[in-house]
Amino acid sequence: MDMKAQIIAKGNELFRDKGYEKVTVNDICEACGITKTTFYYHLKSKQDILLQSYDIIVDNLTPMLRQMLHLPSCWEQIKHLFDYLITQFIALGPELNSQLLIVNLQRKDRALHLRKHLEEIAIDIISMGQERGQFHNSNEPKVLYEAAAYMFTGYEYMWCTLSGDFAWRELFFQSLETLLVVSSDPVSCN
Repeated sequence: MDMKAQIIAKGNELFRDKGYEKVTVNDICEACGITKTTFYYHLKSKQDILLQSYDIIVDNLTPMLRQMLHLPSCWEQIKHLFDYLITQFIALGPELNSQLLIVNLQRKDRALHLRKHLEEIAIDIISMGQERGQFHNSNEPKVLYEAAAYMFTGYEYMWCTLSGDFAWRELFFQSLETLLVVSSDPVSCN
C-alpha cells in the first residue's frame, strides 16, 4: 500500500473509532508514523481523506459493473448499481457520510458529483429499459438519472440525520421503482 492510501485508510479508521471532529492531522500522522510534511505532501487536509474515500468508492466500480452485465433485467441492473453505492456509503457510517455532505456544501464545487462514466452507464440502462418496455416513464433518461441521483442524496441525508436509523436502501428502491415506473413483468435487458 502506498503512503497516500495508508494515510487515507488510517484516517478513516481513526474517524470511525474516535469521531471525525475529534481526530486531528497530528493524530493521523502519529498513527501512520509520518511527519506533517509527509501528510501535506499527499493530502491538503483531513477533509481530503473523506473526498479521496468517495473517489475510491466511485472509481472502484469495475468489478460491480462486470457482475451487473449478467443480470437479466434493466431494473436489476440499475438496482445493482445503486445498491453498490449504498452499501459502500453505509460502510463509512452516518458520521463520515455527514462529513462528506458538509465538505460538499462548504466547497460548493460539487465535490461529490457522480463521475461521468457512472452517469453514462446509468443513462444507458434507463434508456434500454425504456426501449424494452421495462421502464414506463418516458422522460429523457438523463432527466430520470438526475432525479434518481438527487433522490439518492436526499435519502443519504436522511440516513445521516437519523444516525443510520432509516431504511435508506428500501425506501430509495421503492422511490426509484416509482420514478421509473418499472414494469411488473420485466424482459431481458441484455
